[in-house]
Amino acid sequence: MGIELDITKELTTISATLTELSSLAGIINSHRIKNSEFDQRFNKMVDDIAKIYDVVTSNLQPLSGLATEAEFIADYDERHGTYTDCYLKEISKPRSYADDAYEEYLLLKTLKECKTGFPLLKRTFARLDGFVDKWITNDVWLAMGVDTLFKRLQSLLNEIAALKMKDPEDAFVIYNSTFTGLNDYLSLIKQKRELLRVGTE
Repeated sequence: MGIELDITKELTTISATLTELSSLAGIINSHRIKNSEFDQRFNKMVDDIAKIYDVVTSNLQPLSGLATEAEFIADYDERHGTYTDCYLKEISKPRSYADDAYEEYLLLKTLKECKTGFPLLKRTFARLDGFVDKWITNDVWLAMGVDTLFKRLQSLLNEIAALKMKDPEDAFVIYNSTFTGLNDYLSLIKQKRELLRVGTE
C-alpha cells in the first residue's frame, strides 16, 4: 500500500469514528435526560474523546494551508520543521484522553439512565458501548490510528522535503495532490467537532 493511501485510510477511519460519536451524542443530548450527573458525566466523556480529534486538526491544519507553489516554497520547511519537532509528543495525547474518557464511561454506566428500556436510547447506548469498546478501550484503536497517521505523514513530509531541495515544482505537485484529498477529511472533522460543542451547551 502506498504511503498516501495509508495516510488517507487512517484519516478516513478517524473521521468516520467522529461521525459516529457525533451521531450518538446528538441523539442522547436531544433527549435531555433529566439527571445532572448523567448529563455532566456523558458530556465530559464526549469532550475527552473529542480532544483526540483536536490533536489531529491542530497538527494537520497548519500543514494543509499551502495553496500555491509560492506559498509552498516559502513556508513548507518551517511548517514541516514545526511538525517534526512536536509530532512524537502529540501522539501520546490521544491515549491519555482515551483513558480519561474510559474512566468517565465506567462511572456513566453505573447510572440507571444507561439501562433505559426506551427503544431509541437503548439502541443508542448499545452503539455507544460498542464504540467505546472498539475505539477507546482494548487496544485504543482510535489512538493507534492517530499514531499511525502521524508517523506515516512524517515519512511523506520527509520525502517531500528531500524532493523540494532538488525540484520544488515536483515537490509541490506531490504535496498538493496529497493535501487536496486530506483537506476534505479535515473539514469533516472540524464540522463534526463543532456539533459536539453545540451538544454540550
